[in-house]
Amino acid sequence: MNRLNALVTLAAGASLLAGCATTTYAPPPSATLDYAGTNCAASPDLVTAISLTPDKERALYTVTAPAAAGCLTRTEGGDTPYVTFALPADHADKTIIVGAVLEPLRIQSPAVALLDREGRVTRTFSAEDYMYRGSVYSVQFRPRETEAYVLVTTDPARVGQRYDSIVVGVMTTTVSTGYGTSQWRSGTEQAQSRVFSWEGTIQVSVADSDTEEEGAQ
Repeated sequence: MNRLNALVTLAAGASLLAGCATTTYAPPPSATLDYAGTNCAASPDLVTAISLTPDKERALYTVTAPAAAGCLTRTEGGDTPYVTFALPADHADKTIIVGAVLEPLRIQSPAVALLDREGRVTRTFSAEDYMYRGSVYSVQFRPRETEAYVLVTTDPARVGQRYDSIVVGVMTTTVSTGYGTSQWRSGTEQAQSRVFSWEGTIQVSVADSDTEEEGAQ
């Protein structure tokens, strides 16, 4: 009986300790307002470019990656973090959306360029081309035959600027009436404020208008 009581006591103590355990909360990252690159290269590394080709044909394929996969030295504007993506080989029927994810406190300030197979710039985008498409501050385009890579760097002109928005939603409240339940809905508004940053998360979405093309898996 004493042994049984000891086991019960140990179990109760362990349960109490487990109940008192604290969960570590990591706050979302703030905007990076200064950037000092290390081991910066004169040209982007195309060998490590992230593939935008899915394992099989999909109507929508999305890839995310840190904006600071590497460091690039520009002739103008100094060093910048960067990440590269490899376009699908059969991109004639593809529409690409690429930009920065709206994180809780920050948005990476994207500068998107398209490169050919040798890494030469074939196309860039003006400030008017960037829009808030859902939760991504992005540009949208159809790849051209000569384009093989997407290069995303940071535009320093936006860094430090603030983007304020209001999220509108609906809250449903359920109350027991004694004869069942009753629900009513009310509108909600939540103000959000984010700052453009040197670093953050990049998202690329590939929309395929023809998933039944010949040779699709």
